[in-house]
Amino acid sequence: MRTSESLPRLTETATAWFEWGLWLGTGAGVLTAAAGCVGVALARQSENSYMARNSVGLIYRGVALGVGCGVVNGALSLLAGGSDRDPSPDPKPAEPGGDSALVDVLMWGGLAAGGLAVAALTGWGLWNVRRHRIAKRRRRQALERSHDTVAAAYGEYLGDVLEWLDRPSLSDVSVPETATLVQALAAADDARLGDDLDRYQQTVAVLRTAWQAADDRARRAGLRQLPPAERSAVEQARKLLATALDTGSGSEHERRSAYAKARKLLDGILVVPQQAVAALEDSHRLALAPRHL
Repeated sequence: MRTSESLPRLTETATAWFEWGLWLGTGAGVLTAAAGCVGVALARQSENSYMARNSVGLIYRGVALGVGCGVVNGALSLLAGGSDRDPSPDPKPAEPGGDSALVDVLMWGGLAAGGLAVAALTGWGLWNVRRHRIAKRRRRQALERSHDTVAAAYGEYLGDVLEWLDRPSLSDVSVPETATLVQALAAADDARLGDDLDRYQQTVAVLRTAWQAADDRARRAGLRQLPPAERSAVEQARKLLATALDTGSGSEHERRSAYAKARKLLDGILVVPQQAVAALEDSHRLALAPRHL
């Protein structure tokens, strides 16, 4: 009789320990998923892709562990409840204040709380990820606008022959400030193709500084680096080019003649950028073959 009585007690004890183990597994799953959400948020802020992948894996493992333990625990509770409802040959009166209903309430309430916690933490992590992506996109857009502003300003300078003649050293790579500007433009263009926003931000900051330094240097220098005779020829050529570009000041023949004289004066003194040549010959229909500025 003692053996037959101890066996059910051992079974009940083992079942209780197993249920507690499942509860611990559910709690561990919730904590693991929460740690994964925090890790994802931190990884997004530091732009650590390796940490982000590991944190997402933690979320998946935590959710799987918590839900799996909860489902097994619920199934065992249902099975135990079903077996209690089977008719017994020796029915016993139900003990008042039984623990079965309380256990069920605690179990399902805990499962619901754990599920809500996992859902809330997952939603918080996803919200942080989305917020970081939006911030990153806005940051990149601001950097691209700043980059494009400098590139457009330099391009407009190279395409405007009158602006170029006012400060020709801005296109002369033998000038240290201009060489630094050209290198900064190349570095910013290269960084723009990558995903490292910190590097891109640094290159754009260097580019803006280089542009300001090169432009200031070119404006101060003007044509002073040229000998007096060449400086006088360039100033005369600039007046002729202004006449050639003014469509309301004369006939097309007069404009072409002024363009030809200006080109002759500049020959051997300054090399006009190709963008300015294209603007003159294409946009203003001043092409004169076969020579070029």
